[in-house]
Amino acid sequence: MTGRFALVALAIFVVGRSLYGDAADEMFDRIAENWRWSHYWFGKTGIDDVYVEGKQISALIFWTKSESQPIHGLCSSELGACVAYSGVYLDPAGRRMQMAPNTRPRQAFRSFISSGFADSSHIIAVEGIKPSDFESAEKSITLPALDPPSSISRREVPAEAGKEGERIKRLFRCWGVESETKPNGCSGSLVFAYYGPRDPYWFVLRSCAAACDFKGEAVEMLRRGDRGWEITSAGFVDNPKEAERLKEQIEKAEMIRLPL
Repeated sequence: MTGRFALVALAIFVVGRSLYGDAADEMFDRIAENWRWSHYWFGKTGIDDVYVEGKQISALIFWTKSESQPIHGLCSSELGACVAYSGVYLDPAGRRMQMAPNTRPRQAFRSFISSGFADSSHIIAVEGIKPSDFESAEKSITLPALDPPSSISRREVPAEAGKEGERIKRLFRCWGVESETKPNGCSGSLVFAYYGPRDPYWFVLRSCAAACDFKGEAVEMLRRGDRGWEITSAGFVDNPKEAERLKEQIEKAEMIRLPL
């Protein structure tokens, strides 16, 4: 009987390792996709100073058991840092903590949680979390090439994109609400970039003729809301240099073009 129990225990251990391994692979894929997405749209990953494409590293991958407050991340001695990304649609602005020399990843992970995943770029700490709220697994991983994210490389049009584009078109015009009709000589277009089911933002470029109330070009980051994609004041890109860079990325990833 002892031998049989030992075999059962071994089988449970192996299955558990396999399940955690599969889950860890999936979580790392999501983190890596977030890096590719951030690199494409914002030109940075947040760990560019330690990121080496193709480098094999050992990392502790961690993720919350519950989706009520989802957090995914990793700690790696080779990177010398822990990073964490929150939200159902991973926030591209990750939280980062430097690892002290000779600190084991699991020890660093616990310190990261104790700090509320605090870092210099996030004033508000994440409260009410503890190590038991997470699953984790140590993996050997290869840092992927920072190619365009899958939403762009696959060039798949989401089923709701056309309808959402037409709805946004009625809100993001070249003329203001005070103009009952489109001004004479006013014309323009909206260019919508590809997006994926896990992308936090959808980028759109508006181009308006000189006769319009809103002349020239503008870039908007649409945000996911309860009723679909939303235009918000926070999504308007008012930095000319950043808007020009995003314009180039939108045009390279054009999915839909609608006349105004």
